[in-house]
Amino acid sequence: MPSSISGNRSDGGFPGSSFRHTPLEHVRTLFISFVQGLFAAAPPGAFHWNPDEDKSEIIIRDESPIHVDRYGQRPCINFTVGPIQFFHVGMDDLVSYRFDSGRKEKGFLVPGTMSLNICSRVDIEAHNLAWVVAEHIWLLRELFLKKGFFELGRGIQISPPSPPGSIVSSDSADEWFCSTLSVPWQFARKAAFTPLGLEIANSIEQRLNINQPRVLGDAGVVTVEPELPVNISAFLPPSFASGASDSRGGTPDPSGIKSNPLPLQPHPLNPAQSVVVRTVRPNRAGLRSASIGSMQSLPIDGRGVKKS
Repeated sequence: MPSSISGNRSDGGFPGSSFRHTPLEHVRTLFISFVQGLFAAAPPGAFHWNPDEDKSEIIIRDESPIHVDRYGQRPCINFTVGPIQFFHVGMDDLVSYRFDSGRKEKGFLVPGTMSLNICSRVDIEAHNLAWVVAEHIWLLRELFLKKGFFELGRGIQISPPSPPGSIVSSDSADEWFCSTLSVPWQFARKAAFTPLGLEIANSIEQRLNINQPRVLGDAGVVTVEPELPVNISAFLPPSFASGASDSRGGTPDPSGIKSNPLPLQPHPLNPAQSVVVRTVRPNRAGLRSASIGSMQSLPIDGRGVKKS
């Protein structure tokens, strides 16, 4: 079976954690950094965190599930980003528009929830650690707002200690307890595009046109819905009389049963093919000739304005 080696870069093409390029990853990074800095300030013997996991008294990692076999009896904290949604803030989410270039800027809010899973072998210890983290997030929420969050820290919830389930991966997972801290957050997002040189938009539009549903007309010509108010009929005269016409100026029917008084015209999409164009529903709105009452159509000259 043929296979190919992926040539993607290790960073996925994104230049690091930031609200501009990787907002969801940046949300996780900010929460991890906050909790690590919180316990790094704790004195030794009070769940002091150290970048060296062999010396740290508490494990704070972006790891799911937590492999507690490597950490022994020490409590662990990991992070899970909950579902997010796009919260619209106005008509078309329009922030600004420039008439000279057609540049359109849109903006919206992205709310979500960060779940901090505090796991310990002692249930009250997991509950107390969850309270410490929740209180400092509420107290120091300005630090998050300075880093780019629109809102954070309102409506924090702490769940009671319970079995960790799939959060802890170990044969002795039944001996662990987990207290989940849910922190709502929001950040604002703005993006802009311009019709000049839009490769992405052109590529999407091309695929939409290719996949647009098509129907086969009565004359065997493929048309795209909605149909135009004309009917294009393909006509291929015999080779021996390709330029012949009948007494009325029309083109002979190849079947020999009837003649078509309408002249041949180049196909609108394929000039190399000769077709006959007929009007569909000539009296429909927008196609009806000008008239007064029940009188016939007004004799309007269609040759345009003459030169003076």
